[in-house]
Amino acid sequence: MKNIYKTLVVVFSLLIVQSCDDELNQLPNNALSPSTYYNTAEDFDNAMRGVYSGFLGGSYYGGSLLSRPDIMTSNVILAQAGRRSNQAFHEWRHSPNLAWGMMFSPYVITNRANLIIENIDNLDDGPTKNNFLGEARTARALALFDMLKVYSKIPTQSADAGSSLGMPIITGTDPNVRELRPTVAESYAFVISELEASRSLINADNGVGRFNKDAVNALLSRAYLYNGQYQEAINAANAVNSAVADAASFPQVWLDGSEAGVIMKINQDRILDGVGIGIEWSQSVGGTVIPEYVMEFDMYNLYAGNDVRKTSYVQILPDADGNIYNAITKMYGEAGQVNGVVDPKIIRAAEVYLNKAEAHAMLGGQDAQALAALDMVRSNRYSGFVSGNETGAALLDAIKNERRLELFAEGHRLFDVKRWNEGISRSATNGEFFDGTGTPVPGSFLNLPAGSHLFELPIPQAEINVYPEFQQNPGY
Repeated sequence: MKNIYKTLVVVFSLLIVQSCDDELNQLPNNALSPSTYYNTAEDFDNAMRGVYSGFLGGSYYGGSLLSRPDIMTSNVILAQAGRRSNQAFHEWRHSPNLAWGMMFSPYVITNRANLIIENIDNLDDGPTKNNFLGEARTARALALFDMLKVYSKIPTQSADAGSSLGMPIITGTDPNVRELRPTVAESYAFVISELEASRSLINADNGVGRFNKDAVNALLSRAYLYNGQYQEAINAANAVNSAVADAASFPQVWLDGSEAGVIMKINQDRILDGVGIGIEWSQSVGGTVIPEYVMEFDMYNLYAGNDVRKTSYVQILPDADGNIYNAITKMYGEAGQVNGVVDPKIIRAAEVYLNKAEAHAMLGGQDAQALAALDMVRSNRYSGFVSGNETGAALLDAIKNERRLELFAEGHRLFDVKRWNEGISRSATNGEFFDGTGTPVPGSFLNLPAGSHLFELPIPQAEINVYPEFQQNPGY
């Protein structure tokens, strides 16, 4: 963390974010001192835009956070014809010297948010001031929450998770900060308290490109679910007013032609930003695909023929050699584009209903409520939908399955498996081609048992080197 903070100056800077985190290390030419800035609503609005830009870092929502949680599970398989990007993570060979360097972007966001919070009293009391404060506190809460998912245990994962290592809680702007890791329980308590405070401050409607009251309640439904506070997760979900996208609108969501069901996303400028989040999966040249990872054959077959997601998420496409793949096109680009440049979706109404369904199921004795929430999603995905009327263990399995299908390639699968304390099992025979032929996953990388230390990604060694007291995760 010291390595991160030594690159931060206590200034506001609105960076033009590129798809590689290294770009973020360059100090801007338009840096402004807080003593001469943060005086008007316009200043704070520009500062908040700088906060949102931080989410587009290449190791964060600009790429890895949306792809690696699927790459590390059985949802996708490495395409032999690709560049073999992320192969070490796909094969669970990550280590402190081969680590997911996600800490930089979330702590940049935290620093920018803290600058807003420190200077917020320069604004007159009222809704404008409260809204900026709510946005900033939500941003730093989400940044910490995301780091916890990657680097720490999840509270429902094991009996000792709450007392295990969380991630530093930074509420100031000192560039020389040296904070040890608190517990997971303390870290989650901070995330939830920040979100709880924010929802009483933030505007009901800031548009889907900024945090608003629905976004805060939606994130609370996620945080409470992860923390095993199921009734609170239900209460937060019930406070969300956004509706699940219907089947007619759903395909356009992934082309940025519709905002149906999207509670919050990061709007990027196609010219200035141009962050190709879809190139984590494939590129396209001359009408053929150059695949990095493709949907695994068994996963592809989980989507029923009457499921609108099957054609919204995947296309059967050839490469230049005539090999045919279940190519992931969910993030392929806007209509007519194959550059992977689309807005990353932070949270959608469908997830909120699935959070609610799971929470009801976990409480027990609430199958009817859980089924109703589940069917709100399923009825908008399957043509001619008829409820399965599942109960008990079958209902919970249906909720988990629907979550896997709905949230594919949105940065959830690894963390869902982890918080359910389940393992990962891959096919020993399926290859990367559309019909399951091709090169299977090597035998050494077929199974990751529940509870493996590899579910908690290592702190990058570069951070430990400059701050030796910073605790590494067990097993590394």
